[in-house]
Amino acid sequence: MADSLPLPKRTRRQPSSDDIAIDHDDLCHICHMLLHRPVLTTCRHTFCESCMAHWADVSINTQMTTLGLDVDEPLLLPPNEIETRCPMCRTLTIAKLDADRESALRDRYSSAYDSRQQEYEDAARDETGAFVEPLTLFVGNEHKLLRTNDSESRNNNHEWAFFVRPSRTDIIEEVQIFLHPTFRNPKVVVQHPPYQIRRIGWGIFTIYANVILKAGYSWVSSEAEDTADGGVKGKLPLEWTLDFRGRGSQGRLRLKVRKEKDNQEEEDQRQGERSRRLWLEQRRRDPDYVPPASPTS
Repeated sequence: MADSLPLPKRTRRQPSSDDIAIDHDDLCHICHMLLHRPVLTTCRHTFCESCMAHWADVSINTQMTTLGLDVDEPLLLPPNEIETRCPMCRTLTIAKLDADRESALRDRYSSAYDSRQQEYEDAARDETGAFVEPLTLFVGNEHKLLRTNDSESRNNNHEWAFFVRPSRTDIIEEVQIFLHPTFRNPKVVVQHPPYQIRRIGWGIFTIYANVILKAGYSWVSSEAEDTADGGVKGKLPLEWTLDFRGRGSQGRLRLKVRKEKDNQEEEDQRQGERSRRLWLEQRRRDPDYVPPASPTS
């Protein structure tokens, strides 16, 4: 349970006189320290805001919400709200800042709370130069049963489409999709939206996918991996078991991405323009030249 959770990076300070008097109910169940900027979940558990946010970041695969196919809006949470599975009871929950509780803690443990605030600010300075933004990602499959004249179930074919739908496509480099090895081409790389493939088959299996971010961006998750070209935390592994019940289904993940600098989008656009100019220059010199992929921006 909470005793084994990874803790956010922080510098521990020497206990003050206030620490000795801290009531057990005023301790965070994750870091076991005085609650700082407490958030209250819909299941009535309280944690530090930073601890809860960190827990949500490292548990993306356990917080996937299964939805119907008709739900396709990005659904970004308002500021200071966190959706994940509760570290205590494991139910899907939303945590909101509890301003009244924070005020009471400040009044009761003024010195200890000031110390916790200083720790929070020190940790924030460790992240200078990085800008974190939310991103909602849908993963799932559509399904349609293709019935034949033969009533035997083994001749029933299933037409399905696997998809990955991010709320932002401008920072996605590509989506790598890995099918069952019995397929003629088991690895498919999709570089432009919509990020999906459509096939016909009869058996249910698990599809694996990697969502690769463009250079300058990284996933805020311990489950993210470095890309083949050295991009730190630029690859997010996903998995989805095909759903052949009815029209199919999808799961929703509320994630975070970090960009190296505040003007990263403008730099990406300039890079795209440079690539297109080089491509046009190559075409002018060699009309038969065919690039690996035509620049689109």
